[in-house]
Amino acid sequence: MELIKETVNVNNTIHKGSTQTMADGDIIVPDTKPDILKILQVDAVACVTDKNVENGRAYISGRVDLKILYIPDKDGETIRSIITSFDYSQPIDNKRIEPDMKLIAESSAERVEFSLLNSRKLRVKTIVAIDFEVIRPETVEIAVDTVDGGDIELKKENINLQNSVDLCDHDFLIRESIEVPGGQASISELLKLDAKIVDTDYKTVTGKIVVKGVAAVSALYLADGGKTEFMEAELPFTEVLDCADAGDETICDIDYSITDVNCSVIEDSDGDCRVIGLEIMVNAQVSAAENVSLDMICDCFAPRMKTNIDCSETELEQIVSRPSVQNTIREIVSVTSGAPEVSGVYNVITKPYIGKTELQGTKLLCEGHIEAYVLYLSASAENPVYSIKKDIPYSYMLECDAGGNDLTPHVKAEVKHTSYNLNASGEIEIRCILSLSANIVRNRSINVINSVETGEPDKEDEHGIVIYFVQNGDALWEIAKRYSVPREEIMRFNNMQPEDTLKVGSRLFIPN
Repeated sequence: MELIKETVNVNNTIHKGSTQTMADGDIIVPDTKPDILKILQVDAVACVTDKNVENGRAYISGRVDLKILYIPDKDGETIRSIITSFDYSQPIDNKRIEPDMKLIAESSAERVEFSLLNSRKLRVKTIVAIDFEVIRPETVEIAVDTVDGGDIELKKENINLQNSVDLCDHDFLIRESIEVPGGQASISELLKLDAKIVDTDYKTVTGKIVVKGVAAVSALYLADGGKTEFMEAELPFTEVLDCADAGDETICDIDYSITDVNCSVIEDSDGDCRVIGLEIMVNAQVSAAENVSLDMICDCFAPRMKTNIDCSETELEQIVSRPSVQNTIREIVSVTSGAPEVSGVYNVITKPYIGKTELQGTKLLCEGHIEAYVLYLSASAENPVYSIKKDIPYSYMLECDAGGNDLTPHVKAEVKHTSYNLNASGEIEIRCILSLSANIVRNRSINVINSVETGEPDKEDEHGIVIYFVQNGDALWEIAKRYSVPREEIMRFNNMQPEDTLKVGSRLFIPN
């Protein structure tokens, strides 16, 4: 019996979890920098730079970029900075990991601890949190029909799967320059530059994924005369990523991270240092798929023939619902008692955390908080740069298309955009656009039919007319297969209609 099959590419999760590692070391003040009197801030940003998979183990390597602001131990000196980085590497052990698998990973700097050893040396320890997923890409051939046609009895089940189109990393470069706004002094020394990807969107066309977004940049610098100044800029980007199997209906999950930033101060046409040249390297982890609905053959037999079915059990992840919600969250951040007053907000970094997810019928409860980290400037000579941390709670219900105890939600939280302003009372109003999206999945095992062979029945399987009494749990399909007789013949022989149900104890005549 020749089967007609549909090919589906599926991504099965082999190992998923979170772990922590440490990036630490001693930092020596460069010879061109003055001694340290007081540390104002140590800012850490983590990224993944390399991923490798071996037998029984995966490796995640990355870098922590450190930006240190300090008050010099020298009269007349203003705020200075040290920019450096530490590498980290973290193994992930699991005996099911194999070299042909793929690794998805994200990292973030969870906590930074530092101590000043002397005026020329400090020790920094950064705890790096890593979320990872090891995936086994598989090609599954699912039988949906037979070439032989109408003489074959088929039992089918409709299944909804995601056909994987792309699962890989794409890197691209944003090369731009930003200029000091009019009315602000020129740059004497660039102290700190931060960049993040916001306002992202995508569109798929044949063979391509078009991604759009904004690189939001903040720069802190020393102006001529020693005054601390800052500037902001938004750099829109559009990139076209190759994806051979993409189409108009392709659905993408894209995680962006900035893996490197190179910046330099450039003179303008008047010879003043008022331009910053930027090269921002961005990594996009893309998981692209398309929804596929198939009527899968789950059982079959050739009437009045001997039927041998070769099948194999396959684990599949079915996505039954993809709920999402996007809301604007507003929060007022007040300066704590004893902290210097705000003269200008340099930057607000927001990071969402998911604390609880729970399916409640056809609704999904998502609770968590947004960690807002505010860096601002003050008129205080002792603390010209200061920071405030604020946790902003959230709780939302997402409407799902299905419910059940066998479903598992995988939720992604993302702050799409953050804006802020300083009000008249010196408070900072933060506005975040929080996006929550979920894949509600059902993990199940299915028997995939690989091949079917038919032949002449054995002598002992031949029978005349059989009188069969229906037992508890019987279904017409199983009875028909047991006696190798078409269902329609049994129904016609017993004057049954398609809507009729079997009753325990009732009598069926099974033709030969």
